[in-house]
Amino acid sequence: MKCTNGNGNSRRRLGVALALVVGLASAVFGGVGSAFADTFQGSIWSLTYSGSPLADADPSNETFRITLDVDTTGYTGGGLYLDQVALKVSSSLVGASLFSAPGGASAWNLVAGGIDASGCSGSGGGFECADSGVTLNSGKGVTVGADYQWVFDLTMANGKLITDLLGSSVKGRFVDSLGNKVGALVSENVTLTTPVPEPEIYAMMAAGLGLMGFVARRRKLQGPAA
Repeated sequence: MKCTNGNGNSRRRLGVALALVVGLASAVFGGVGSAFADTFQGSIWSLTYSGSPLADADPSNETFRITLDVDTTGYTGGGLYLDQVALKVSSSLVGASLFSAPGGASAWNLVAGGIDASGCSGSGGGFECADSGVTLNSGKGVTVGADYQWVFDLTMANGKLITDLLGSSVKGRFVDSLGNKVGALVSENVTLTTPVPEPEIYAMMAAGLGLMGFVARRRKLQGPAA
């Protein structure tokens, strides 16, 4: 009887450890955002979101909080500023706002549409463009050499968020000290994903795997139940 209870406890511990590892693995491999980032002349562009829409009472539409991350620390294109950025995560939008942005959301103006050589173009279904206002380097935007984030709240019809591999798009414009476009426009396809988990998540997963190994070894030493 004693051995049977011990094995029963071991099985329960193994089940708990397995559930822990599976859960952590889902978190880890379900959130590989940076793996789907794209690089443009050394700058790195990626789109992430929480995986769920924001709570609202609209039965026909849903709003997602989308983060556009642009790391310009490795940019080699010759521009001094990034003055406009745009993203597309749906074929069409019914509403858009900025939750946060470099220098504050109020430092940027939203324009429906993508970007051309002159800036926010006002055309391109589903695109939303953020144009730097006069408060940021006299309208030239943010200086090259840092990692920046724009957080958009984008409203679309239910089920219209694009999460296909390389199904979303980002655009951007680098400019010189006079605000003139430098080089080619950023125009890249990226994958909208959930964020990569923090390092401590990996540590927890390793601990769960270790627990599974410990329980398995204990069961082997105890031998079969009498």
